[in-house]
Amino acid sequence: MLTFSLRRLLSIPPLVLVVSFLTFLLLKQAPGDFYSQMEADPTRSTTEVLRQKENAGLLVRLDRNQLVAIGEFSDDGHRWSFADEGGDRPVIRKDGSPVHAKEASRSLLKFQIDGIQYQCDDEAVVYRKVGAVEGFFSWLFNALTLDFGTSYKFNRPVFGIIAERLLNTLTLSLAALVIAYGLGVPLGIFAAVKPNSRLDHSAGIIAFLGLSIPTVFFALLAMLFASYTGWFPIGDMRSLDYDQYGFFGKIANRIHHLFLPALVLGTSAMAGYMRQARGNMIEALGQDYVRTARAKGVSEQGVLFKHAFRNAVNPLVTLFGYSLASLLSGSLLVEIVMNWPGLGRLIFEAISAKDEPLVLASVLISTLLLVFGNLAADILLAVVDPRVRLS
Repeated sequence: MLTFSLRRLLSIPPLVLVVSFLTFLLLKQAPGDFYSQMEADPTRSTTEVLRQKENAGLLVRLDRNQLVAIGEFSDDGHRWSFADEGGDRPVIRKDGSPVHAKEASRSLLKFQIDGIQYQCDDEAVVYRKVGAVEGFFSWLFNALTLDFGTSYKFNRPVFGIIAERLLNTLTLSLAALVIAYGLGVPLGIFAAVKPNSRLDHSAGIIAFLGLSIPTVFFALLAMLFASYTGWFPIGDMRSLDYDQYGFFGKIANRIHHLFLPALVLGTSAMAGYMRQARGNMIEALGQDYVRTARAKGVSEQGVLFKHAFRNAVNPLVTLFGYSLASLLSGSLLVEIVMNWPGLGRLIFEAISAKDEPLVLASVLISTLLLVFGNLAADILLAVVDPRVRLS
C-alpha cells in the first residue's frame, strides 16, 4: 500500500503542471484582462493602472540601461530612441529631436519591438509586458512556497481567500455526501430485500426524480420553499446575530443554514447511490454463498450485513473519490443560487473578472482534491475488501 501511495503521489506534480499550464494558456487567449476596464476608465491615470499591473507581475519596469539597450525603433511612422546623455533619466528622441515626457507618453502609450510589447505611462516610464511562459513559471515557482500571488479583484493574498472558501465548500460537500450515503444506501438495501414491493417502487420514483431534476432547478424550488415557509434561512452561512449566540447556538445556527444547500446538493448523488446499492445487493443476494449461509441457519440480519452487504459495498467505496470531486464541481450552481460563499462561487467570480492568480490557484486546489479523493477511495477499498491488493 505504501508503494502504491507513493507512486500515486509522484504522479501529482506532472498532472498539476499540465492542468495549470493549460489553464494559464486559456486565460491568456481570452480577449482583454482584468485591467482593461481600468485602462478605459477616464478617472484613472495610465500611471496608476500600469503600476498596479507591475505589482501584479504582468509588467516589468525598465531601468536606464535596459531603455538605452532598446536602441532606435519605429512606431507610427516616427523614429524613436532612448539616449543616455548623463541626466537623471534617458533622453527620449523623436525623429532625432528630444521630446518632453508627456508628449512621449501620449505617442508611445503602447508599442512593440521584435514581438515584445511595451507600455509607457504618463511620466514616460516604460514597462515591458511579461510573456506567457515567463509569467507561468514565475507563478509556478512562487506557488511552490504557497505564494499564489495577490487577487486582482479582492486585492488580498490568494492563499487566504481560498483557505476561507475551501473550508466552506468542503463543509457543504461532506454534508451532502453524508446525506447521499446516509439515505441512499439504506433505501437501496431495503428496496433490494423486498424487490417489486411498494418500498421498492417508491424508492425507484425517488431515484428517478433525483436523477432527472436538474440541480439548479431543485435549488430554486428549495429557495422558494424556504421563502414561503420561513423554516430555513435563505443564503449565507450564518445569521446576522450569529455573534450573540453561545457555542452550541453557533453550531446549531450553522447547521440550520447548511441543511438546505446540502440536501439540494446531495439529492442527485443520493439517487445514484440508491440505485447502485439496490443493484449490488440484488446481485449479492443471489450468490451461492448467501444461499449457503441461509442453509446453515445464519440469521437474516447476518446474511444481509455480514455476507451480502460486505460484497455489495465495494463499488460504493470506489465511487467515493469520484463523488467527492463531482460534489465539489457540482456545488458551483448550488453556491451561486443559494448564496453559499464557497470555492465554486469564487472560481466563477474569478473567471468572470479574469482574475488570473485566483483562477490558477483554484484550479490547482481542485485538481489536488480530485487526486487525493481518488487515492483515499482506493485505500479505503483495500481496507474494506481484503481481496484487493494495492501494488
